[in-house]
Amino acid sequence: MSEPKLITPLLDNFAMGDPISDINGVRRCPAMQNDSGDKYIVKIISIPPSKTQLDALILSGAYSSAESANEYFKTLADDVVKEATVLEKLSRLEGFSAPAGCQVHSEAGDTGFDVYLLSPYQTSLAHQLRHGSMTHLAALNLALDICAALQVCRRSGYLYVDLKPENIYVQEGRPSKIGEIGFLNLNSLRFASLPDRYRSAYTAPEIVDAFASLNTTVDVYALGLILYQIFNDGLLPTLNAEDPDADFPPPAYADYEMAEIIMKACKQNPDERWKDPTEMGQALVSYMQRNGAHDTPIVPTLETTPAIVDDITEDTDSAISEEEQSASNISESVETIEQDIPSEESISEDAPEVSDSILAETQSCAETQLEDIPDAEQVVIAVEEDNETTTAEIIFDETLPEESVEEVDYAEVSNEVSDMLMQVDDLVSHPTPDPVVAPDPIEVPIPAPLPTEPETECETQDSDNAEEVTDSDSDIPVNEAASDIILDLDSEDIDADSQHDSPRSKFRWLRNIVVVLFVIAIASVGILFYTKYYLQPIDSIVLQEHENGDLTVLVSSPVDESKLVVICSDTYGNKRSLPVVNGKAEFTGLSPNSAYKISISISGFHRLTGDTSAAFTTPAQTNIVQFRAVTGSEDGSVILSFTVDGPDSAQWQVKYRAPEIPEQTATFTGHMHTLSGLTVGAEYEFILTPVTNLNYTGNNELRHTVCAIVKANNLRITSCLNGKLEAVWSVAEGAQVEGWTVRCYNDSGYDQTTTVTEPSVSFEGINIESAYTVEVTATGMSISERAYLAANSATISDFKADDSAANKIALSWNTNGYTPANGWLLLYTVDGSAAQEIAINPDGTAELTPKIPGATYTFTLQATDGTAVLGGELSLVTAKAKSFSGYDVTAKNMEFKMCKRPSSKNWDRHDLSSSDYTSTFKANEKASFLVHLNHSYNKSKSNITALYVIRDEEGSVVSAATTTSTWTKMWYRNYCELNIPAIPQSVGKYTISVYFNGALAHSQSFKVTA
Repeated sequence: MSEPKLITPLLDNFAMGDPISDINGVRRCPAMQNDSGDKYIVKIISIPPSKTQLDALILSGAYSSAESANEYFKTLADDVVKEATVLEKLSRLEGFSAPAGCQVHSEAGDTGFDVYLLSPYQTSLAHQLRHGSMTHLAALNLALDICAALQVCRRSGYLYVDLKPENIYVQEGRPSKIGEIGFLNLNSLRFASLPDRYRSAYTAPEIVDAFASLNTTVDVYALGLILYQIFNDGLLPTLNAEDPDADFPPPAYADYEMAEIIMKACKQNPDERWKDPTEMGQALVSYMQRNGAHDTPIVPTLETTPAIVDDITEDTDSAISEEEQSASNISESVETIEQDIPSEESISEDAPEVSDSILAETQSCAETQLEDIPDAEQVVIAVEEDNETTTAEIIFDETLPEESVEEVDYAEVSNEVSDMLMQVDDLVSHPTPDPVVAPDPIEVPIPAPLPTEPETECETQDSDNAEEVTDSDSDIPVNEAASDIILDLDSEDIDADSQHDSPRSKFRWLRNIVVVLFVIAIASVGILFYTKYYLQPIDSIVLQEHENGDLTVLVSSPVDESKLVVICSDTYGNKRSLPVVNGKAEFTGLSPNSAYKISISISGFHRLTGDTSAAFTTPAQTNIVQFRAVTGSEDGSVILSFTVDGPDSAQWQVKYRAPEIPEQTATFTGHMHTLSGLTVGAEYEFILTPVTNLNYTGNNELRHTVCAIVKANNLRITSCLNGKLEAVWSVAEGAQVEGWTVRCYNDSGYDQTTTVTEPSVSFEGINIESAYTVEVTATGMSISERAYLAANSATISDFKADDSAANKIALSWNTNGYTPANGWLLLYTVDGSAAQEIAINPDGTAELTPKIPGATYTFTLQATDGTAVLGGELSLVTAKAKSFSGYDVTAKNMEFKMCKRPSSKNWDRHDLSSSDYTSTFKANEKASFLVHLNHSYNKSKSNITALYVIRDEEGSVVSAATTTSTWTKMWYRNYCELNIPAIPQSVGKYTISVYFNGALAHSQSFKVTA
């Protein structure tokens, strides 16, 4: 790959910059013309893309040397130049932009070539998508422009295979155009593969393989992906890694109708796509007719203004101020707590260290909570705007304002600060208890040993001593500890004097027994009350979910169900209560896709045990929206479409029936389905249901009367003369149309609408210097039609073709005074063959040779100066050829044998062997006919023209060539050698027909192999 150079003469007086892209050997360089300052793009296509490819060709044995490989590369470079020529020719039509120049360059001594393409700098669709969203109207106009361009390309015999946003040029107020090469001949499509330089993210999946055969839907797929990107915020879809053959998800910003159009174009299976750009364009026009097109952005823009940042700043300042105030409140609360705690001096030295531990714990808790409050000097706010992050810093003073401490409103602060404040409030509400003070020791006199006096004296002495103890200690504070000590001492006295069975000791035993029995009785009654009356068991709760989202709660319990209530509460605190009846409670009207808590409560002084609560989530609900039907693209067809809000079903089913017509069922995927074969005029009832189990609501039924299709076929503008525009169209046989609504408008403000009953219309006040659009609609018409008139167009009249001559077609026309300076360009096709062209002098006549008998010719006149031409189309079907008869012989007297042509120039039958007679040839072989005449013939010296017509399996003309000789020179001893000018180079089956002076002499099938 050589360095970009300012080659001459293409880039004379130009300045060129470094490449801005380099992909698959294709570089793009910016350039500017020195004199005018106009900007250009230089596209350099290197053939081969790298030296590695050259080495591979030589090492594989495909070419013996670099010189032979260079001849192959020269052919590829010539093909690129031919594509540039095709682009230049198509630019005279509609939808294409021509390059400013093309030149092949090769460095001396190097192998390979660089093809330079010079094009004016234009804004591409890729650039526009990178810098903002398109509007709905702009997107639809772009799609229709590209559909028209792709169809023009097909009518010219080519398929455009490099459609991508970089190759589409847009300009405000003007149609979008394709401005790059990427053409393949439709006739050789089956045997061609896609060149590497045309592979991109918009390449159809079935031709990713370099050896895959092309099909005629690859341009539709690429356009579908471009529309997908436009309606998906500039993002291409991603393949499902688990199922690569699965279709893409719908674009994010397309309504369901637009999504269906785009998704059909992007189908992974080519057979399921739109069959051609015209069909896709008709669907887009029909969409516009039903929904209109508004000039609003597809993707809503997120407007981030300084005011938003200011609001965020104010909110942040407010939150910061509140947290500062909360911190201040915490500090003051802690100070209050510390003041409530007794000082160390007020605590007895003998008291335990409970106060110190509580104080330490309280201070630690408060300090920890104060540390948790951030003391940062700034708050950083991230504002997301257009996928970029703008950081705003808000600085505030660390000094807290001196304000009075007020009661804290926890709802106004953050959760973290709220939790901390509530913890401090708990500390305040539970002050440290008073210190425990140990009592002074109690001195209890120990009685002296019992004397051996009489019993009465002992008892009197004991009683007196007891009274003395009580009296002497009456000034001591009585507390529980002292009481316990006295009881213990009494017990010891009793044990020590147990041998003395006094009345007082008996009374004490009796009292203790009564107390114990009373406590036991009370405990037994309490236990019985707690277990048998207060605690009530619930054995189980069973939740039964219904398809419509309702819930039945089954309660199993021995408790009287009249005391039981089932409570259903949602996450917002809303509650519904129902009594238990026959062991169940039924809740209806629950919100879909919501969580609920089911619990059981009991009336009276009771507490429930067992399984008393459960969780339940209602299923999500699918709402069927806008279920409708419209007439399809053929008689007896209906297009059903709908949208859903909520979970979707993998498949849907529709049942349909009509009076006296049995019910039928169709299953489909997606949200659009076409039913065909319905009875025209019958009213059908359609019922839509999901195949999978869904909780769905909405209107899933409708009625629709099947109508015959109404369509304006072959709409065309026939003339535009003297301020009057005329257009005509055709109507399908049997279609009933009450009237046609025709609109003629342009961007300059002209907009007129009229209603006609016949398939023709005219508009007055037309300015030939402006462009116009004619749109035809009718009641019941599912697909509208549009035709376009370019500015400064010419009108052709009296366009005629005469095929009365034996071997030519004569054409003539009038242009009402208009004559292009450089003449006319006549394009024609024969039986669907690739378009061919001839240049015609500006005299309004042309001759076409040779004439193929029994063929359909389509002629199109174009002005060489680019002026649009009206009425410049003509079709002609030539008369079928008669069987040859002349010179005293007929075709029946001739025996044709196809054979391989001998190497000798003047060969005859003696140069042929039996193996040379064949009807199978290789692509590089030459073929001939050996003709034997089994009848005597006239020795005339008149000229005879032999016409050789070769057709493929579909009947399209592949080639037509003639040779001329005299009748006598053709024959020698009743033998004639006819050399076929050329046979196809593509593998396939063909038919060759030989005509003598326009009369059929022979037809034969043959095939070409690799």
